[in-house]
Amino acid sequence: MASFDTTLGLQDRRIVVTGAASGIGRATALALAGAGARLALLDWDEAGLAQTAAELSGDTAPLTHQVDVSDEKSVDTAFEAIIAEWGGIDVLINVAGVMRDQMADIRNITVQDWQRVLDVNLTGSFLTARAASRTMIPAGGGTIILVGSPAGVSGASGSISYGSSKGGVNGLAMTLERHLGEHGIRVHNFLPGSVDTPLFNRSLDNGVANGADQSYADHAREIAVSPEGIGRALAMLASPWASDLKGNIFTR
Repeated sequence: MASFDTTLGLQDRRIVVTGAASGIGRATALALAGAGARLALLDWDEAGLAQTAAELSGDTAPLTHQVDVSDEKSVDTAFEAIIAEWGGIDVLINVAGVMRDQMADIRNITVQDWQRVLDVNLTGSFLTARAASRTMIPAGGGTIILVGSPAGVSGASGSISYGSSKGGVNGLAMTLERHLGEHGIRVHNFLPGSVDTPLFNRSLDNGVANGADQSYADHAREIAVSPEGIGRALAMLASPWASDLKGNIFTR
């Protein structure tokens, strides 16, 4: 009987992870490094990036780039440098995201806050996917994983801007699947539920500040899963073992 491949076929796969400075992004980077992947870590938080890089196991140090995923030049410059170093990219996992105005009344939401959430969550997904596709299409394939949210398909978000942006990510992923599938590129919208991350906990505190009952935040924290578990699921989805999967992938 053949032995189980604990690397999931990820050994030396060239993988870009955005939002790698904390939370799901950091946990994903750790899981991928443990499976032997070559990593490029992107985030706006330079200190957090350095901390993630220092925690990784493996023989090859990760590439790190300070990037604002909502900024076209910032994204394109980082991807060009990664491609120049590696010669290509096998997988993109776009985790970077923000949330504002949890439980806020729509009458009090500013256009600036609305736009910032859409810029990072939706435009950032588009810009990173576009940059990755520019090297994946000529190479004949790859995997693009966008991180959405059940809030974007169920309408259950406590943040109007966040739920709207993640609904856009869902639409983007479905459209990219159609456009890029013919080039051998597998596209997913990965939808984790409540995850115990700094972003999640800040959003709950924001919700209470905006008038939500403390029991709402307490219950959400009780049911939240670990970022490590989500990181392992993303590593699996990035692997060739997931080649028969398509579309939206939900976690509990």
